Amino acid sequence: MTTGTAGRTTGARVLRAVAALAVAGALTAAAGGDRARDCAEGRALAGTGNRIGFEHARVGHEYWVSLPLQTNDSGEPLTLLRTRWLHVPRGVEVLRYGVVTLREMGGYGLVISDDAQLRRDGLARVGAERPVPVPPHASAEAYVLARVRVTGPVADDLSGYRVRYRQGAAEYRQDLLWDAAIRLRPEDPRA
Repeated sequence: MTTGTAGRTTGARVLRAVAALAVAGALTAAAGGDRARDCAEGRALAGTGNRIGFEHARVGHEYWVSLPLQTNDSGEPLTLLRTRWLHVPRGVEVLRYGVVTLREMGGYGLVISDDAQLRRDGLARVGAERPVPVPPHASAEAYVLARVRVTGPVADDLSGYRVRYRQGAAEYRQDLLWDAAIRLRPEDPRA
């Protein structure tokens, strides 16, 4: 064991490095980090590859952005565990993800909307993200929505998303195509 000044300096550096790694890991987990390398690539979900858009956003405002309804193309039931955007453009920050059922959404859920508009449309509040079962050859009974904040001009789309799901005893991940275009209102001077 070294007790000199150099030994204490080296020990302090090692402790700071370990602490920094622990903090980075905790922040990644808290932000909903995806451990994509620990599960196999899945193929059970049908891709839609479409686009929705909203051209009236304002800097500092928050919106709900829906991802498509997931369809199980396989002959076995599965459970959706988590959905995350793969590309979040500059000017948009994802705050959290939530789930709302088809019944609560009145049968549709492809929206980019703020809370006030959802209430005016008579739609439900979005609940916390939770597992969603999907029968074989059927669609889910719930949408996943992302809560986003516009932080500045947005020139690119939210695009691509990853779904983690459980089928049988195994977990899978599947990357699918979907774009959501959020643009500032034309009269916003920060556009």
